[in-house]
Amino acid sequence: MLEMLTQFLDTLLNSGVLVPAIWLSLGFCIAWFLLSAKRSIALSSKEAEMLWKVHKQKTRCNAKKCKKITRRGKIIGFKCECGYKHIQKKPIVSVSI
Repeated sequence: MLEMLTQFLDTLLNSGVLVPAIWLSLGFCIAWFLLSAKRSIALSSKEAEMLWKVHKQKTRCNAKKCKKITRRGKIIGFKCECGYKHIQKKPIVSVSI
């Protein structure tokens, strides 16, 4: 069994397929990371309140209050009494086609 495995690895190394496959995998990982990375953006107080009202209408939530989530003195989202939490995020890298 061990001989078959070493023989398979030798075949991969000698065929010249392994190195390009590793570089291709690394490229895909970097692209995925850059395209999925997001940062929080600021909301106005009215925008946060409007988003909370939309949440209440869509989910038929009976909460009376929401708590604004802040970071560095700016509102970035809200947390409802029912446990729902919304944070406004924007992709770091924008791709235009």
